[in-house]
Amino acid sequence: MAKLTRRGLLTGGWHSSTPAIRPPWSGDESHFLLDCTRCDICITACQSRVLRRGQGGYPEIDFSRGECTFCYACADVCPQRLFAPQSAQPWSLTLQLSETCLAWHQVECRSCEDACEPQAIRFIPTLQDVSVHGFLHLPVTAAALVLPFARLQPSL
Repeated sequence: MAKLTRRGLLTGGWHSSTPAIRPPWSGDESHFLLDCTRCDICITACQSRVLRRGQGGYPEIDFSRGECTFCYACADVCPQRLFAPQSAQPWSLTLQLSETCLAWHQVECRSCEDACEPQAIRFIPTLQDVSVHGFLHLPVTAAALVLPFARLQPSL
């Protein structure tokens, strides 16, 4: 985890609930932040334009701009050699369902299942609260299906 800067303290960075998603193959966050010079060369090289300058000037992925195509251009141009080989796993992200998920509060929603192209989120029937709600469908994740699809947010 990155150290809190004076700017972060004054701008509310201390309560950020979503950590930045660094470029694929960038590895350990603390190592990346220590050695990255914030030169923006990787941001310029990004073919899909999902890399942007984030807090503190460090590159981060913004999935609202599109999806990462794993072209490796950001890693190829990095003068600091911060990136792992392309044969390595690009991220160590995991899909997590948050406590605000409506299904956990006995509300049928399934919008995440509908939006998830690789079908990494599925709903299975359970026998919880059958007397009140009938079958309750709860989400389950298939983490093995998530990593090949960079367009997915790491936390729902």
